[in-house]
Amino acid sequence: MNTDFELGDLVKFKPGSAPSSLQRLEGTDSLVVVTRLLPASKRFFYGRVCSTWEEHLWSYDQFYVLQKAGN
Repeated sequence: MNTDFELGDLVKFKPGSAPSSLQRLEGTDSLVVVTRLLPASKRFFYGRVCSTWEEHLWSYDQFYVLQKAGN
């Protein structure tokens, strides 16, 4: 499991890992910006869905990095 996300990274859901409410949507609905890291957790981080800007607790194994912060 990739756990080297950084604040501000743009991540995208891996195929089949999006919640059912987002699976049928396309474009920015599958994109999340990493907003908070949990130093005590190797499994979870907080991120905001780009299309709604709602923040949720996510699992690293649901995503891959689309663009690193600052690039």
